[in-house]
Amino acid sequence: MSAGITENNYLGRGIKLSTNLTVAEEEIKGKFSVVNPNFNNSDRSLNTTLESSTSDFLSTGGFKTSRTGFSIGTGFKQYQDLYVNFDVSTYYEKLDTSSTASAYKKRQEGDYFENLFNYQLTLNKLDQNFQPTEGHRVSFKQVLPIYSDDLSIENTFNLAQYYSLTDNLILSGKFFFRAVNSIDDDVRVSRRVYIPSSKLRGFESGKFGPKDGDEYVGGNFGSAINLNTTLPKILSGYENVDLNLFFDAATLREVDYDSSLESTKIRSSTGIAVNIFTIIGPLSFSYAIPISSEPSDRTEKFRFRIGTSF
Repeated sequence: MSAGITENNYLGRGIKLSTNLTVAEEEIKGKFSVVNPNFNNSDRSLNTTLESSTSDFLSTGGFKTSRTGFSIGTGFKQYQDLYVNFDVSTYYEKLDTSSTASAYKKRQEGDYFENLFNYQLTLNKLDQNFQPTEGHRVSFKQVLPIYSDDLSIENTFNLAQYYSLTDNLILSGKFFFRAVNSIDDDVRVSRRVYIPSSKLRGFESGKFGPKDGDEYVGGNFGSAINLNTTLPKILSGYENVDLNLFFDAATLREVDYDSSLESTKIRSSTGIAVNIFTIIGPLSFSYAIPISSEPSDRTEKFRFRIGTSF
């Protein structure tokens, strides 16, 4: 189970202050940001973010990372429905390993400092950003090293499409793809691709795919597809409750430091999800049945997530 707390405050002139805290079994992430959506009446946003995270996988993956940094960026509307975002960030990361870690991870133990530049292009044709019913959204994001002890390039592509058959019957499909490759060496373990937990229900987060001994090592390429339909005639009297049927499928490909660890099988699941929109934010419940998996994968049928907004 994971819990997320997000607090938004408006400081005047449209400036928004946002604080986000996410707590999971093995990770704690905190983020503080200030966004001016119309800096100096330029129709460009200006945002500054401070963040810190700790990921403790010593017992399951043989490593622990602490990452702290800040970023400053801007975003604007380039053409109709086309949005552009740029930001520059600086991070310091410390990576520790245990005696049970693989030789690959032990080689990467140490301190890392990096300056990154990233940009994102988004084409947004949705009828509304919150609970859309029609249209599509496409985004591409690339993270490039300006200076880094680990010269990795990250590319992420997201596509979401929504169809409204009736007022309450909504079909949706989403596609996710991420690739991380290093210019001069193997990708650092904390930068490798893992499928986000929201993209593959029925499996424990980070607990499937290529495995080195007892350690799940992620991959250089990851992709996922999510198909969803609402069930309008069930719980139709409760406007704050969404009931959905879903199908999730994902795969992780390639391990740059050892091709023998390759895991090509597609993992998939199906199930039912309930989203309850409360005054403190959304509550999400899902029950998933894995369809295809490997014996080394760790599955979970029930998932509960909390997202609060004040």
